[in-house]
Amino acid sequence: MTRAWVVESGVAREVTPEEAVRSALSGGARVWIDLEDETVDSVGALLKPLGIHPLAIEDMVSEINRPKVDDYGDYLYVAVHSARWDDDRPTLREIDMILGERYLLTYHDGTTRSIAAAHDVLPRRPELLAGSPARLLHFLLDVLVDHYLPIVDRVAEQVDALEERLFSEEGTEIHERIVNLKRGMSALRRVVGPQRDTVLALTRDEFRTVPPEMRPYLRDVYDRLARISDLLDSFRDETATLLELHVSLVSNRMNDVIKRLTVIATIGLPLTLVTGYYGMNFPLPEYRWRLGVPYVLAVLLVTGWGVWWYLKRRRWM
Repeated sequence: MTRAWVVESGVAREVTPEEAVRSALSGGARVWIDLEDETVDSVGALLKPLGIHPLAIEDMVSEINRPKVDDYGDYLYVAVHSARWDDDRPTLREIDMILGERYLLTYHDGTTRSIAAAHDVLPRRPELLAGSPARLLHFLLDVLVDHYLPIVDRVAEQVDALEERLFSEEGTEIHERIVNLKRGMSALRRVVGPQRDTVLALTRDEFRTVPPEMRPYLRDVYDRLARISDLLDSFRDETATLLELHVSLVSNRMNDVIKRLTVIATIGLPLTLVTGYYGMNFPLPEYRWRLGVPYVLAVLLVTGWGVWWYLKRRRWM
């Protein structure tokens, strides 16, 4: 599905993609063409009059790009990623944009919140596209980064919850939760870091399609992305610490169990020797005593208590 907008004389109207391409070529209007789930051939046929390089079109349609910005002279190719946090892992979706002096082209697979917000806002705020398409590019990046902030808050809540559960729960479930959260943050960091550098590149004065008045706004987006990246780094360190602490707690619990079993075995070993001696199949002198049975029981009691007292005195239990 393709939707196209043209802003002319301060009025935004939705038009056909072909009319939007003609308006972009005429130079009298500002154009936004949003392509969703289109093929390489259809995108190439639509954008051929604009002179978009085939490599840029191929990058737009493919879903293998890391965040980056490529300068083609008359236009920029920008790849960014939106994110949604599901359970312990992020769901990432690539958004490809081509920014020219008179047009902005976007491509994505499936609906994204930043693109949907732009479609809703543009009829009421045509100035986002009227002056320069870079304003609409900033709006998309601004909304996209705003959706990262709830993810960071949710990750922080999950880290705090795992810290509280760490000392109250046993088993492998909490270990799996920590590992899954760590993997999810690693996947998010692999996108946020390059995306931060991509936005920083847009703030420089080397791209003519980005007007100077837009650079302070893009720097604000960069500052928030840098803050998100720093928080994810700190959460990664906290998660690694939680993982190490959990392994230590499991090891300590196992040591306590082994210690208790060792104490039981140590106390039982002398008793086994005594009962083994008196359980032999030939008569012993103690069997003829009238108090033989109480004597054996007393030996067992004294032996067990003596071993227990010795272990207690040495603070081995």
